[in-house]
Amino acid sequence: MSIHDERNIAQAARGVVTARFILDEAAALGIRVGTDGNELLMVAPLRVPREARRWFETKLDEYKAEVIDFIQRENAGGWS
Repeated sequence: MSIHDERNIAQAARGVVTARFILDEAAALGIRVGTDGNELLMVAPLRVPREARRWFETKLDEYKAEVIDFIQRENAGGWS
């Protein structure tokens, strides 16, 4: 395995951890995040401060691919 491969694996792992963190924190505030496989949808209760909603919007946009992948993996395997 090359150094380049190791970096790619480490970067992918960080993306998964970051996606999980964002979704866990969102859920703790009652924020729901869903996907159609291409786009993300965030529904936040009005009690969540505007600054917090904006932070989640920014992070969901920044880690869009990782969050979509994480959601799809979590929902996979439900049918056999």
